[in-house]
Amino acid sequence: MSTLVQGVGPTPTLLPTPIQPTTSLPALARRISLTWVSLTLASAALIVIWAATWQRTASEQRLIESNALAQQRSVAIILSENLTQVVDRGRLLALSADDWFEGRRSTTVARVNLQLATDQVFLRAALYNPALALQFQSAPAPVDARLEAAVREAALRLKAAAEPSLEIVAAPPGATESWSLPLLYAVMDRHAQVRGYLLLHMDLGYLLQLYRDVELGHTGSIKLLAPDHTLLAEVRAEGLSLPVQPQRIQGLDGTLATEGHRTIDIDGRGDVQLLAFRRAERTPFWVAVGRSADEILAGHERFNLRVWATLGLLSAVLLAAASLLLRSLRRQQALIDALRRSDQEKQSLILQLEDEKSRALALASLDHLTGLNNRRMFNQLAGSHLAAARRSPKHYALLYLDLDRFKLINDSLGHHVGDLLLQAVGQRLRTHVRSGDILGRMGGDEFALLVTGVDQAADVGQIAAKLVTELSQPYVDLAGHDLHVTPSVGIAFFPRDGHDITVLCRSADTAMYQSKRAGRGRYTFYDAALNPAGPKRYALERQLPRAIQDGELVLHFQPKVQLSDMRIVGMEALVRWQHPEFGLVFPGDFIPIAEQASLIGALGDWVMQACCAQQAAWRAAGLAPVPLAFNVSPQQLRDPSLPSRLGKLLRQHGLSATDIEIEITESCLVEPVEVAVKALSELERMGVHIALDDFGSGFSSLGQIRQLPIHKLKIDRSFVNDLRSNSDVGVIVTSIITLAHNLSMRVVAEGVELMDQLVYLKTAACDEVQGYFLSRPVAAEDAAKLMQHTHLRPP
Repeated sequence: MSTLVQGVGPTPTLLPTPIQPTTSLPALARRISLTWVSLTLASAALIVIWAATWQRTASEQRLIESNALAQQRSVAIILSENLTQVVDRGRLLALSADDWFEGRRSTTVARVNLQLATDQVFLRAALYNPALALQFQSAPAPVDARLEAAVREAALRLKAAAEPSLEIVAAPPGATESWSLPLLYAVMDRHAQVRGYLLLHMDLGYLLQLYRDVELGHTGSIKLLAPDHTLLAEVRAEGLSLPVQPQRIQGLDGTLATEGHRTIDIDGRGDVQLLAFRRAERTPFWVAVGRSADEILAGHERFNLRVWATLGLLSAVLLAAASLLLRSLRRQQALIDALRRSDQEKQSLILQLEDEKSRALALASLDHLTGLNNRRMFNQLAGSHLAAARRSPKHYALLYLDLDRFKLINDSLGHHVGDLLLQAVGQRLRTHVRSGDILGRMGGDEFALLVTGVDQAADVGQIAAKLVTELSQPYVDLAGHDLHVTPSVGIAFFPRDGHDITVLCRSADTAMYQSKRAGRGRYTFYDAALNPAGPKRYALERQLPRAIQDGELVLHFQPKVQLSDMRIVGMEALVRWQHPEFGLVFPGDFIPIAEQASLIGALGDWVMQACCAQQAAWRAAGLAPVPLAFNVSPQQLRDPSLPSRLGKLLRQHGLSATDIEIEITESCLVEPVEVAVKALSELERMGVHIALDDFGSGFSSLGQIRQLPIHKLKIDRSFVNDLRSNSDVGVIVTSIITLAHNLSMRVVAEGVELMDQLVYLKTAACDEVQGYFLSRPVAAEDAAKLMQHTHLRPP
């Protein structure tokens, strides 16, 4: 806490005053005889020498073992990552093998042969149907009954598995090529049902040959193990070897973490080895790298013998001298012991008193969650600094920070995850502020920083930009979640924007809300012109319920164009507010108000009813309407009556389920998702198509949504915007499109504003696009004219 107030302003009265210990024992010790001093110093020197020597030898031994383990762990990590990549490449082949059972056999053969030609780790491949009848093999090979029996056993284990993926085929020696390890993959359909099996022969010799030259001494070895710790292959100094008979590493029995180390006797003959092990992620393989403990510590043991011999001789001399003085010290020892006990009791009482005082200070001045100054302490410290700033020529500024969409994280993932996020934000702030600045948590997800004594006002902007960048970095593994949040920052200068801390906080808070309105994840300097926005927001918040009831809301429509023939294949409904005083108000100005005022459900119901009515009106006018899409909020999905209400509207307007389309955002899929998934599944059974909007901007991934009833992915406009400036974004977009197609989903790209973007997306096999380049959102009558032309050509 002292680092936050160092060198600036008066010291706050809440800081503790240290309590001085008693000095009775040193005063009495000075009065003892020279004999006592000599014996004490000799004994202390002997103890220090022995303790230091023992500590040094022990630390050296730990260091040697730690260095050896670090080397072994590095090799294990590299090999396990290599194995993971190899197995994942096999999984990719298994995923593409589903095309065989969909009738696209030539595609499967081409992909398998191409992978085998470019990937030397796989020797050959064979594809079986669920009855284990051979469908295809990459190269002719004689049928071996022993191998076929082992394949059947592996298939049975895959069928019994809760999530079938991969099994090692325990083929007997001679059943396969030398150094070949058969791997059996389950070929799954989109409903997680086994459609067949892909057998890949992995070349262990090629894989392990890469690690033959790793320096592990004469006794070191690299072992590749099966899930039951049976040795599959081994690399030693002499070369590569395969076990003649099944050999199980007994010392690894029992429950293991995914990585670690043990000291075990592998062969039972007293050859103790220091073994580092690691399980390759998403594979059944274990990697163990070992080396003899005797070899590792051999040089250290010889050195220790010389050190202890020398120390023993020195100790004998000192003990002989001490024994001559022991008789004269006996009477004085009792007195010294009594004084020491008394002094220890006093020290204990003093420490207890200081602890109690520190705890009381912390409760009064620190935030219990983040350890930062609380609001009261921040105001006191900032007030004292601002009082001194009146006489300083330098600049002082208050930064008010608020985390964007923090309420969504709290509501979706729970308050315990929100608390962990606040602690992580507090730690980053503590790391990236100067020692002379004042930092505090003002409550909720709001933080304040008083920047003191900067030479130029522009430096404050640089500090704010740095904080926005640092706080926007991902927060990894918070109770198993990886989160990405951004801060909105408001800046107010002293004394220009406020002569005391209260007014300064109000000005900075106003600027912070302007940052949120401007798009979040940025900083804004306070300007008196910011205040007029307050009455408008208040008026919108007060009038929104009436606007929903009185029909002041209108729909605009933006077409979706199929890239193969530029035909209009859908429309997206976008809500607007035709305000009598402010004119046309866009969603960014009133949707946040609806969320905060718990009106998002009523607003969503209005949009749903208005879309059904508009689709029915187009049909009555003789048009052949395309599916009309509208957004459904997470709050609506949590309502179990949503499917029945939508079905009633469809029947009321004479529509079918294919006439409309539901769009949800990734926030709907954040845990817990049971109610949302139930509602989506019921909508799918009705025949309603479901699209995932803004994919890539939230928490979900293709792996998480593959089991959900999602028919279409909409790539977030941020990826489309970066296609021209960042080649990595293009690779990501292409990968999303390819994987989505493999999962039988259509892909829509949002925010297309340039011809270059349109050309790239068509080349990448994107299905549909929408954006200003083709058409802005238009009113209902203009949308009807677009549908009459059926096709929409680029300008």
